[in-house]
Amino acid sequence: MSIPSEKVIIQAIAHDIRREALRIIFNQPQTFTDLLNHFDISSGKLTYHLNQIKGFVSKNEENKYIITPLGKRTLEILDVINRDIMEADQPLLKEAFLSQKETGKPLALQGINIGIGMVSFIIVIHIIITIIALNTPDTPFLIYPILFILLVGELILLLWFLRIRKSTPAFLKLFFRHIGDTE
Repeated sequence: MSIPSEKVIIQAIAHDIRREALRIIFNQPQTFTDLLNHFDISSGKLTYHLNQIKGFVSKNEENKYIITPLGKRTLEILDVINRDIMEADQPLLKEAFLSQKETGKPLALQGINIGIGMVSFIIVIHIIITIIALNTPDTPFLIYPILFILLVGELILLLWFLRIRKSTPAFLKLFFRHIGDTE
């Protein structure tokens, strides 16, 4: 089985923190604490990113991260990319950047819209059941408060979804900033 080198390398350098960590470690071996202080992120987040670049970095006998030959070649590739991008390419880079940034946003909004549609559908069905129960003379009285409580709960859920739908763009902006993608 062949290992997909392109995919592995692209995944490793897909995040700013990982690219910067490779450069820092290339310049000088680093301890976990050194890297933690440099990035000012949680230890869990740093561990995640370091795990993503295993094979590009390794630990020496002093328990410091050092760059591997694969890590050096990857940094050389990044240098070539950065050096060979022309000023004329900037509008195309901007277009690509903006289209890539928008990928997760419509999906999140679509999920919320589906939730709104499902709750609305359940409310309509609930209203139909309530009308049938009201027009049926032998419906037990206990059913009416249950139907009312369920309808109130469904309306609260619908209002919650609508509120989330309204605040989703701001939430996604904060979310993408938190995971390291700044606009």
